[in-house]
Amino acid sequence: MPYVTISASDHFSTEQKRQLLQRASDAVVESIGAPLASVRVMLHDLPKGYYLNAGQLDTDCVMFVVDFIEGRTDAQKDALIAALSKAGHEVTGVPESEVRVRLVDFPKSNMGMAGGVSARAMGR
Repeated sequence: MPYVTISASDHFSTEQKRQLLQRASDAVVESIGAPLASVRVMLHDLPKGYYLNAGQLDTDCVMFVVDFIEGRTDAQKDALIAALSKAGHEVTGVPESEVRVRLVDFPKSNMGMAGGVSARAMGR
């Protein structure tokens, strides 16, 4: 934990997608201090016609959703949002104002760990 899901237009190159994955992982580690071993990042391609932005089809999309266990400070969250927004822009050229980041805090009792034990039960 944390888990980062990136949704991006499918026309970005393989190298751009790899950079999005790597930079998202780096942003999580650097911004909120998560151990690298616990960070998971996946990318979903959005084919043409599968993203509607302010009523317009086929605009470029870069969106990050980060699920993590509650307890991060507002400053850590702000730093993560800034780092992901910057990475999305720099890697794809999508204006930073159009890159979206959504953070989702899960209560410790709602996050399962290996073996089916909650984060709360594991003392996190």
